[in-house]
Amino acid sequence: MNSSLFRNRAFIILMIGEAIQGGGIWTSIIANLQFMQSHVPSDLGKSLILMCGLFLGVLISPQAGVWADRYDKKKILLISGIVRCLAPICMFAALYYQSVAIMLLSVVIMQLAATVYMPTVQAALPAVVSASDLLKANTVNFNVTTIARIGGTAVAGILVAVMNLYTVYALSLVFYAILVLLITQLKITNITDSTIVKKKEKIRFSELFPFIRQEPAVLIALINSGIITLFLGGFNLLVLKFSQVQHKPELMGWIYSIEGMSILIVGLFAKRVIGKRNLVTSSTLFMLLFAISFAGMSFSENTSAVLGSFVLFGCAVAFFFPMVSTLFQIKVPQDVQGRFFSFRGMLDRVMFQVALLATGACLDWFGISTYLLTLAVLTIASGILTLILAKQKSVDVRQPVIRETVEG
Repeated sequence: MNSSLFRNRAFIILMIGEAIQGGGIWTSIIANLQFMQSHVPSDLGKSLILMCGLFLGVLISPQAGVWADRYDKKKILLISGIVRCLAPICMFAALYYQSVAIMLLSVVIMQLAATVYMPTVQAALPAVVSASDLLKANTVNFNVTTIARIGGTAVAGILVAVMNLYTVYALSLVFYAILVLLITQLKITNITDSTIVKKKEKIRFSELFPFIRQEPAVLIALINSGIITLFLGGFNLLVLKFSQVQHKPELMGWIYSIEGMSILIVGLFAKRVIGKRNLVTSSTLFMLLFAISFAGMSFSENTSAVLGSFVLFGCAVAFFFPMVSTLFQIKVPQDVQGRFFSFRGMLDRVMFQVALLATGACLDWFGISTYLLTLAVLTIASGILTLILAKQKSVDVRQPVIRETVEG
């Protein structure tokens, strides 16, 4: 991978920030679950508390996108980082008073900060990275979030076992403070003058929808990524079900590890393999690999089939999501990217909740094998239909070859 990307100071700061905020979210989830263990006996109650933050995140997503497009992105990241510091501070009060209500406030603050922070980072990448490096940047970004997910859950599990929760939240506060200090050193250059002009105009979230309808490349990517989100939303339930079917509790750890490692390893080669290929048709063809992996997982009693299928799934993920993110950053105009990535985050949150409920219901009604085979058929159908649409519309999106000068 080109070392020039790693000499880009602004990009490095953004990636460190992604690691801190991603790991912090997962650490907070594990620590909050530990707190609720003795205060909220109902599993339904626990899930409703966690869903509350996600629900409010969906509500604020449109406004978060408007802020990212209208105001300076560095200021948005800085304010969301400062607000995030309030979450562990609230948990100190929750622990002191043994209050579930205060813990709920902490969950809401954490989710709202993430709702503003994540799309702003996505919209800021094209401003700090040259167009020819976008795919590499998105691959690195995706790998960083994967490491944060794996490392955050692993480290949090250890911390809550060996430390009291006061110490865990104190460490979280220290890292969030470091994140705020890093953001103060960030420099993001406005790419277009229209962004500055828009500050004086009334920006509406609804302006985004005519653009999506008129841009087939963006619509195709949204449809296919939405299908994959159906699987990702029920991921934890499926992993738990595999371990129950095979009567192997340790299988959960193996699945999480092997899926995460395959994403990290294969992600290193994504740029070389994709090169200057058409991002639309390439990402659509990967729907076939997703379908094959889902079909392989339907052999739920065979450990080798399940683990092998998760390796294939991780490989497909390592290519698919960086390609889709790059496609969005190329095709979506700079002055609406904040709203677009907020919209995408809102869709993901809604889809995750729908997928969670649908997965649980289908596992009860039809069983894991039937559900996964149905998902495989749905995935291949989506891939074929969107590929036909791409061919009919002659959709072709490729990374620019000429490197642009970007301040780092």
